[in-house]
Amino acid sequence: MDKGLNLFGTAGIRGPYGIKVTAELVFEVSQAVTKLYPSKGIVVGHDARTSSESLGQCAKAAISLAGGKVYFTGLCTFPVIANLTLDINHSVAIYITASHNPPQDNGIKVLRNGREFTKEEQNQIEELIEIRREEGKLIQHEQWDNLIPQKEIEEANERYIKRIMNDLDFKGDGRKIILDCANGPMSSLAPILLTQFGFQAVTINSHIDGHFPGRLAEPSPQNLSVLIGLCKKEKALGVAFDGDGDRIALINEKGEFVELSRTNALLAIFAIEKYGPGKIVLSIDSSTTIDKAVEGLGGIIVRTQLGELHGKVKEIIENKEKVVFAAEPWKPIFPNWGLWIDGLYAFSKLLKVIIKRKTTVSEIMDDIPKHIAERKAFLVNEERAVIIYEKCQQALKEFMENEEKRVLTIDGLRYDLKDGTWILIRKSGTEPKIRIYYESPTQERFDWIENIVKQIESIIKNEGI
Repeated sequence: MDKGLNLFGTAGIRGPYGIKVTAELVFEVSQAVTKLYPSKGIVVGHDARTSSESLGQCAKAAISLAGGKVYFTGLCTFPVIANLTLDINHSVAIYITASHNPPQDNGIKVLRNGREFTKEEQNQIEELIEIRREEGKLIQHEQWDNLIPQKEIEEANERYIKRIMNDLDFKGDGRKIILDCANGPMSSLAPILLTQFGFQAVTINSHIDGHFPGRLAEPSPQNLSVLIGLCKKEKALGVAFDGDGDRIALINEKGEFVELSRTNALLAIFAIEKYGPGKIVLSIDSSTTIDKAVEGLGGIIVRTQLGELHGKVKEIIENKEKVVFAAEPWKPIFPNWGLWIDGLYAFSKLLKVIIKRKTTVSEIMDDIPKHIAERKAFLVNEERAVIIYEKCQQALKEFMENEEKRVLTIDGLRYDLKDGTWILIRKSGTEPKIRIYYESPTQERFDWIENIVKQIESIIKNEGI
């Protein structure tokens, strides 16, 4: 068991439904979680994918058969199920989702006490599964008289809405906000919350459909052309969610996509203003725009692996240090609210600030540094992904050999240059893709770094996609 099963990637378990993510795997993970936390209530919920309801039912059955206490909430967003795990009656959760992946994929996220499982906790699950497979005991059946009746949580959204309204406590000004709900569970949450806050919520892609007929689940600029056009026409603020409702993307009142790092830079400033100076934990692919935005305000930047924000924040807090904000692109965490990614909370916090200051997102973003950025992903042959990635890494090392730079290797290979230009190359932990992210404060330097990316891209193509 030296290498383990490697079921978990950067954000839970994800992969093609029926191939990697199967009913058998859901049973194994669910019963392993029950074994680890036999006295805890376990919440089961799912996103809107066509396979999620059935896999959620598998999780319910697996926990129950193993003698666990099941609390079923059904279709819900990731922030809603994370919020439920703050309750001592059901402090563990299994959430069936593949987030922003294509509709044919699915996955499993496991949560505890308001955060996703750490690497160590995920390893414990994998070890239990491996032992059971070796013993040939794939399904545990607890004694019939030890089985516990399942319970349903019907007011999960209401609990979340009540808490967020009590926490932020402000009244909107009736301005129009256009919501792109990605045909997912945010359709039955975000419009209700914003209406109760006092805004005019207008929705698109808000009928729940696991085929994602409106657009792909990832809220990237190329997938948001309809929302961008509507915001420009109506001169209205827009927000787009992903498949499970943790990510956000902003479209300002001019119909412009707000670059992800600038959104997080603004949220980091708000956090320091609210909670005072402290550490800001960022993923390895986060922009130096955030560093520049908080310099002089007492924000101390700490970078960590993708998918490990919650673990790093937990570690720092347990070390008696203060964390005021954490983020990956699209994915903000406010530790004072919870250690889970929560785009809707972050968006509501942004609305509170612009209402209080009687301004707009367009205007408030003027003070945030602007860099030119690009994020690329190249689909590769899964069996050759490691070889291709290693060749790309080697090429990047050669290109950067004579540059004055800071090197980060905690998750991929990242070079930070003196002028603020940076580049990261990494192998995706959720899909067979090589990802390259790069950024520069000037067009001249961006063109220079992009030329390097083009040469690396040619390596990927020559190696076979």
